[in-house]
Parts: sequence; C-alpha cells; structure tokens
Amino acid sequence: MTDQIVRELCDRVSAERLRDLTLELVRIPSPTGDAVQVTQRYAERVEEIGLRVEIDTAYPGSPSTISRWGPSGERQLVLDGHLDTIHAPHPAPSYRDRVIYGRGSGDMKSGIAAMAETARVLAESGLCLDGELVLVTHSLHEAPVGHMEALRALIRRKDLFVDAAIVTEGGFDEAHIQGKGQAIFDVAISRQGEPLHENAARAQGIANPMHVAAEIAARFVQENRRIEEWQDPLLGPETFFLGQIHGGDFYNRVPTRAYVNGIHRYWPDKGWDDVRARIAALIASVERPDSLKIEIETTGNGLGYAIDPNSALVRALRWGYSQITGRELPLVGGYSVSDVNVIAREAGIPVLGHGTGSQTAHADLESVRVADIARTTRVLLATAVRYLGVAN
Repeated sequence: MTDQIVRELCDRVSAERLRDLTLELVRIPSPTGDAVQVTQRYAERVEEIGLRVEIDTAYPGSPSTISRWGPSGERQLVLDGHLDTIHAPHPAPSYRDRVIYGRGSGDMKSGIAAMAETARVLAESGLCLDGELVLVTHSLHEAPVGHMEALRALIRRKDLFVDAAIVTEGGFDEAHIQGKGQAIFDVAISRQGEPLHENAARAQGIANPMHVAAEIAARFVQENRRIEEWQDPLLGPETFFLGQIHGGDFYNRVPTRAYVNGIHRYWPDKGWDDVRARIAALIASVERPDSLKIEIETTGNGLGYAIDPNSALVRALRWGYSQITGRELPLVGGYSVSDVNVIAREAGIPVLGHGTGSQTAHADLESVRVADIARTTRVLLATAVRYLGVAN
C-alpha cells in the first residue's frame, strides 16, 4: 500500500515548478548576512501552497522561516536548508539544456525548492501523514561571515529539531552517518616597532615573526604526517591543512607581523575544548622570544558527529532512495561540515544530508540539473511517508 502511495505522490512532482522556483531564488542575490529579500520571496511561495509560515527575525538581516504541514504533537520530520550564498562573483543566472546556472543553484537553493515541492505535493494530494513535516530555512551559514548562528537559534527554540531532520544538501548517492568536525585556526605573530632591514634587526637582536610563523607551520605539517597513521573506517585520518602563511612586504625587511591560517578536521569523539587545546599545545611547543606576541583564534562551524545506522530516519531514507532509484544507498563518512554537524551535536537527533546532486558548490560556475532536483524531491516524499507514516 505504501509503495502505491509513493508512486502516486511522485507522479505529482513537477520539474517545471522546481525549475521555476530554483531560478526565482537564484536570481535574488543573498550573500551571507543579506537574505531578507530571498527569504520573503520563498515565504510567499510556501504560503501559496497553504502551509503555516512563521518568519523568525532573531537576526534581522538574515531571517529564518518555519513552515508546517500536518498534525503537531506527533512525530516530526524537519527538512532544513540555508538560503545564503558565498560572496564570490558569478555570471548572471541562466537556464539551458535543462541545467540551471547561478550562485546558489547547487548550494543550496535547489534543495530549498525540493523542500517546497515536497510539501506542495503532500498538501495537494490530500494525504494525511501521521506526523508533522516542517520546512526550515535560515541564513548565516557560509563562513567566514556566518557561523550558523541562525540555525543554532532555531535549535534553541525546543519546538524544532525534536525527532529527526534531513538537510537538503550533500548525500545525493550516499548517506553520511558519520562526519568530521572542522576548526579554523588563525595564528598571528607580532612584535613592537617598525619594519627594518634584516642587518639592522640582527644587530639590535630583533626577532623575525616570519621565522616563528614558519616553525609553527612546520609543526602543523609534522602533526598532520603523524596522525595520518590512524585511520577511521569511515572517516579516514584526522588532518591539519595549511591555507595561508604570509607576512612582510620586501625580501630583506623584517616585518612586524606574520600570519598562519588553516583547518583542522577531526573525529566525532572531540569537543570544542579538546580541539582548542590541541591546537594551542602545538603552537606552544614552538620556542619563541619573549619579544614576540602570539594570538590564536580558533573557530568552527560544526563538531564531528555519528548517527545510528539503525535509526528510523536512516532506514526511511534508504527505503525512499531504493524506491526511487532501484539501488541501495551506501552508508559512508563525510569530510565537509554542513548543517548536519550542528543539528546532530546540538539538537542531538538523527539527521542526514540528501541534496540535489550538484558538485559545484562555491565554484566559479555553479549549476544543478533539473532532473536531479526532481529525483531528490521524490526521495524526500518517499522518505517522509515512510518515516511519518500514513494516518488511519
């Protein structure tokens, strides 16, 4: 009976509606911190479906939305996504050969469109599920401008993210049941005074911040090599990655400041205190003159996580994926941080990512296939029916 219900729902999915809504959202610029217009437009489209829509303005320039369908008080399934995009420039949005191009098309306004279409199909079908489907959107996702503050505020409400959630990003043909956490470290090494010639600095006993920066960078590289020996079956090794080492303005002038920046990716057994202490200890192990000042800033968008592979959500998504694709959905580990990390660790509920198949997030030319948005919508429909159940 459930199989027949899913087939009938999937027949209602409109690729044209998905194309039009994705393009409409992509055509509204929404760099992190400036998502008012795109949020209002999305809210209007969801209200047209007949859902109850609440706009949360805890962050006025980056409002969130909560849209509900179905009976409250029963089991709840949240579909989650962010409407903001990175600040990088992009060619004007376009549509050709059944592919949508534009900043945010893959990351992740197409996922937001799939959420809306899922709710539309359910609402228009007249089917009553035995639980509540909630669509949640927010901004302040993309670092370094955002640090998922809006999502964390929604989690703190306690009426959302109470049972299970699907983030409509990533995981197109795999389910990430474990994920690494991410910490960004910024290390500034500075001294008093002005830049001066290297010979004058030597004569005066003035330390070079660049030398200490190089030694700190080398220590991170050494630690990365050391920890590569330990492999997690799903996540591989923990890693340290160097992104920037710079300072100075001339080949023989001693600068007043140098800078080292990078990322530490780590397993789910670590908390923020563990991560900060590990980074600080590595830096402290490098000897330096008292005349140099070291400043460390450690930030991150999400801790590592692990989801029970036998949870009802995992079983429902795997069933839904199999119904639509005819294939088994592999259970794997994920390396990149997304909303999944925050929801898993801070809401403490089962959560998975299932997006629209785009591999072009943050690329110079971002794109998504309309057929993939439609497939994801069908998987979400099947999963919702399986997880929430059909009311008697």
